[in-house]
Amino acid sequence: MFRLAREHAEAAARCASATPPDRDGERTHSLLSVLMAYFAVEAFINMVGHDRLGGRFRHYDRMSPEGKWLEVTRLVSKTGRTFEEEGKELAALSRLRSWRNTLTHYKGRYEDTQAGGETQVDTLLSADNAKQAVETATMLYRTFYELDRRSPPRQFVWLDDRTPAKPRETGTASPAAGGPTAQVQGTPSSAPRPRRRRRGGREGTSRPAPQPDERHGKT
Repeated sequence: MFRLAREHAEAAARCASATPPDRDGERTHSLLSVLMAYFAVEAFINMVGHDRLGGRFRHYDRMSPEGKWLEVTRLVSKTGRTFEEEGKELAALSRLRSWRNTLTHYKGRYEDTQAGGETQVDTLLSADNAKQAVETATMLYRTFYELDRRSPPRQFVWLDDRTPAKPRETGTASPAAGGPTAQVQGTPSSAPRPRRRRRGGREGTSRPAPQPDERHGKT
């Protein structure tokens, strides 16, 4: 779900920066990005609770998303630490949850859709908000593993935003680049010269045939 949130946030940004801007596409991709980001963080904390708390998780399953992230993290982390109740992570989660509620439980008036302008939902569905939803999920995941002191699984490799170093090129350099041709290790610079067989079956390097005056002493 988080992968879908990222992909749709990127698509929403492309629609917003198009010439002319594709507002319908931006709204559609932003809707999917915001919902997928919320579903991803909710599914994550439920997965952690079931996996590490077992049957005890049922006592926390009915809590608000903010309460789950607070209490489950406290119980399962190796440090016993958890999020700050007034911290930026839970504040961002509360904002994301309010967006989700607006989109799924919208109670707008009929007149709002007839006024010709954008409704509350239309205003919410922007590329900037889609990006913010993805950043909220990323921040929650990263902070959880910092508190947990365990390494995230391979599925969460995207938590590391560092650009991987490019591998060094090996082999033959392109002639168009103007550089010398790279020598491949273990390959001789030139092929061995073929050896000719002498008369009598012995191998060796042949020499030019003698001139007539050398054979007979005179011409």
